[in-house]
Amino acid sequence: MVFLYNQLFQKHDADSLFLLLQQTLSKKNLVLVSVVLLLVPLNWFLEAYKWKYLIYKLEKISTADSFKAVLTGISVSMFLPNRAGDYLGRIFILKNADRLQAVLSTMLGGLAQLLTTLIFGTIAFTVALYDFFDMSDSLKLWSYLGIVFAAFIFISGIVFIYLNFSTFSSIIKNISGKEYPKISKYSQVFSWYSSKELFNVLLISIARYLIFSFQFYLLLIIFNIGISYLISMVLIGIIYLMMTVIPTIAMTELGVRGSVSVYVFGYYFERLNLWNGNLQQSVIAASSLLWIINLGIPALIGAFFVFKLRFFRNGNGH
Repeated sequence: MVFLYNQLFQKHDADSLFLLLQQTLSKKNLVLVSVVLLLVPLNWFLEAYKWKYLIYKLEKISTADSFKAVLTGISVSMFLPNRAGDYLGRIFILKNADRLQAVLSTMLGGLAQLLTTLIFGTIAFTVALYDFFDMSDSLKLWSYLGIVFAAFIFISGIVFIYLNFSTFSSIIKNISGKEYPKISKYSQVFSWYSSKELFNVLLISIARYLIFSFQFYLLLIIFNIGISYLISMVLIGIIYLMMTVIPTIAMTELGVRGSVSVYVFGYYFERLNLWNGNLQQSVIAASSLLWIINLGIPALIGAFFVFKLRFFRNGNGH
């Protein structure tokens, strides 16, 4: 956030950034802008479908209610670290389901999205490292191949663990001993989902990743950043990977994402001797606009649903 502030305000680039946004979005690229905007509801529809798919073990809900829950979660997560509110905001839509069990089910969806980011980020990082190795040197060649193999083992390992997440119920049972009866109701949640079901959740998460990464790429094109799709996917993959290890709340994520994007794209273009103030502003504009349309606006819509939530239930409800 401080880095981005220095880039914009200390260097007096803020006015030109806003001018760039106005000129680009008002005079050209209307088709590309339309595609970016149309992908927003598709992105969150997939997330709503994913949550509905997971939560049906506890309670059957409509697609409309699932979509409402997702928007509510986005709104609540604006004020909690690492989008923890995303889980909390959704569960209050449910009428009968145990809320802690619902949180655990929801976490499986979040874990699949994180796993997707790690997969694409690891691949992107491995591809980016290629430029730092002289393949004519056999030692460096084998070193790079070793990194590729390690990346393959890492990705295979985390996918295998996720697809067999049901075994965590047995692990918890074995290590909890006499305390197990107190938590059995919740530890059993993980055993409800088969490997096939978790694989379907992972596929939906991958589809979402490809959508918002493609949105980012289109925004780069809109703001006149000459870069191929494959290279942009590598750089975007590294950006999202870095974002996973930086603790943030969604309200500050705009600045953090802009800073990380400037750092990653700046490093790439500096090696080509092409980095300049115009490119920097374009990267910030693309990153910022992506956050606004994918998180900022949905959060505002979700805020209307927050006030209608029932935080407490009557009778024997949880």
